[in-house]
Amino acid sequence: MNAFYNPFKEAAGGDPAETELISRSLQGDRRALEALILRHQSWIYNIALRMVYDRAAAEDVTQEVLIKVITKLGTFDPAKAAFRTWLYRLVVNHIINAKRSRNEAAMEDALRGEGYDRFIERLPDRRLTAQPGAEIYREEVKMACVQCLLFSLSRRERMIFLLGVVFGVPDTVGSEICDVSRANFRKILSRSRSRIYTFFQDRCSLLDEKNPCRCSYFLNPLVRSGLIDTEDLLIRRDSHGTIAETVTGAVRQIEASYGEFLSLFRSQPFLKAPDMVRWLRDLLDHEDIKPIFQIA
Repeated sequence: MNAFYNPFKEAAGGDPAETELISRSLQGDRRALEALILRHQSWIYNIALRMVYDRAAAEDVTQEVLIKVITKLGTFDPAKAAFRTWLYRLVVNHIINAKRSRNEAAMEDALRGEGYDRFIERLPDRRLTAQPGAEIYREEVKMACVQCLLFSLSRRERMIFLLGVVFGVPDTVGSEICDVSRANFRKILSRSRSRIYTFFQDRCSLLDEKNPCRCSYFLNPLVRSGLIDTEDLLIRRDSHGTIAETVTGAVRQIEASYGEFLSLFRSQPFLKAPDMVRWLRDLLDHEDIKPIFQIA
């Protein structure tokens, strides 16, 4: 688990192995390009998934981003920025400007129209579900509930929250990726974190058992809304471990008061991206792509 590549470690910006992969890719080495894509695809997918919380949309976003990476790789200039900055700035800009997913649009419209408290109050079946074996869905409900609240943030706020809080990206790296000053990155991060934290602290029983909001109330509503598919639970999908395990080394020492709050996010699985190798090989055989990489 500790060997899993983390591009957001501060020292990862000038990785010689990655520089070699880029050079070989541009010379037409398919295996090098595959290795480069495989190195980053799970990070791109997990960022996209937590921005849109729609598996099909996240897969589409991942493919769209990878197409941009492949077709624009020749424009990368190491004298201007680290590859990490170039790549993930492309990821951030693409996701922030992409069309909203169905789940994202529905939740954003509901939350901004009436606020999260009112949204919760009007949910049907706000009671302990009687569905047999419902306890196995508790973690899935927790993931979906946490995600719902993130939709109360703007896309840029949500992206900075995900990078800084969930994935532990240092402000030195996050500010470059998001193309903002370090001070502005920290300001947006602090404001968003405080907003989300205050809600959980005041209402979520996971942080204080005296609080009224419980995961077990929301299985039926979240299934009806499409945020949970009981036949295809995210919690059961192949993963690289938890987010906390995956980002080990990038997470800074945090205030003790935020520990339980952060665990709501970092205890979630860091999912393996759908297999892009066959898709990539088909793409490289396309007549418009071959000339870019000198592929015969």
